[in-house]
Amino acid sequence: MPFTAEAALTDDEVCALNALPGADFEVDTEPLGCDFGAHGSEAEHTVCAQMQYEPGGLVLWWLFWDDEGRRELRIAPGCKKVVVSEACLLVEDHPGTRDQSIGPTREELAAEFPWPGAASG
Repeated sequence: MPFTAEAALTDDEVCALNALPGADFEVDTEPLGCDFGAHGSEAEHTVCAQMQYEPGGLVLWWLFWDDEGRRELRIAPGCKKVVVSEACLLVEDHPGTRDQSIGPTREELAAEFPWPGAASG
């Protein structure tokens, strides 16, 4: 069976995730790619579908799916490991190596949002 590396949220899932109090971003029905570059057939494909800020902290909503058509949207913790000085951005107990490739790097952030008074170069 081919590696199904993309899945789209349903209209109902989009509505539910966008209606969450403290939702970090607006989701849509565009296909989402699996967070893992490759993995064995024993692991589900996974992508973080929404981040929700609550008084107790951050809640991570993940879409899990497999090549047989099973899928589930559920809350799961993120990986607790640290890569360099940043948290891994994958789901807890993920297959493969730690990942820090999602989002901007510290250098990209510094270039985009320089500290006031910092020397420009």
